[in-house]
Amino acid sequence: MTFHLQDPTHLFNNLQKYFEQYQIKIKNEQFYFKALTHNSYANENNLNYTYQRLEFLGDAILQKEVSLYLFLKFPEMNEGEITSLRSKMVREVTLAELTRNINLGQFLLIGKGEIKTKGYEKDRILADIYESTIAALYLDLGEETVRHFIEQTLLKMVSDTDFLEQIRDYKTELQEFLQAGDSRVLEYKLVGEEILEGNRTIYTVVAEIDKVRYGQGQGYTHKTAEQFAAQDALQKLAKNNLISKN
Repeated sequence: MTFHLQDPTHLFNNLQKYFEQYQIKIKNEQFYFKALTHNSYANENNLNYTYQRLEFLGDAILQKEVSLYLFLKFPEMNEGEITSLRSKMVREVTLAELTRNINLGQFLLIGKGEIKTKGYEKDRILADIYESTIAALYLDLGEETVRHFIEQTLLKMVSDTDFLEQIRDYKTELQEFLQAGDSRVLEYKLVGEEILEGNRTIYTVVAEIDKVRYGQGQGYTHKTAEQFAAQDALQKLAKNNLISKN
């Protein structure tokens, strides 16, 4: 995404307009300033707060809401299956992609150094501000508003029929396959970077097994590209009947 640092004097008004699409009317601006302030911005502007405390609270709220959703939606699942699915729904890469999809990252207050290193594209930071924003909504407007926001964002995304396929951890599957057989060395190598329109970078990564290239993938982060490279490798191994197809 193209990132322009928000003018703090207009941030709350812009946020109010943003939340209108979810039929949410936010009230206490201080919760949202804190929820969107990265430590790099706080350090550069001598602020005594960052989003970290709210991220801690938001993580707990999100875990609870997703647990309740899964418990009610999938009565046939046991606790182990629910736990596994929940971990995939609230993991960093899923929340980061969601934050990109809903364009919440545009409101991030981030320092000049982090802007230079494209911190506004980092999965960790994007996932964090989704959770901290949940905490801000909870403190400002309560549990029902938070549940509504999660339903309109995360749960809407995961209701897509392709979601379970998208969140498969291909890197772990490939590693487990290799560990089940003879010991082989798996490596992921960055082989290309391309800056696209909007100042986004797409990375190309290859998956090598004993220095033989088995897969290639692209993504807006190294982690995403590695997942696609692992997926490609697994598909080729399955095609060659080296592993069973799922």
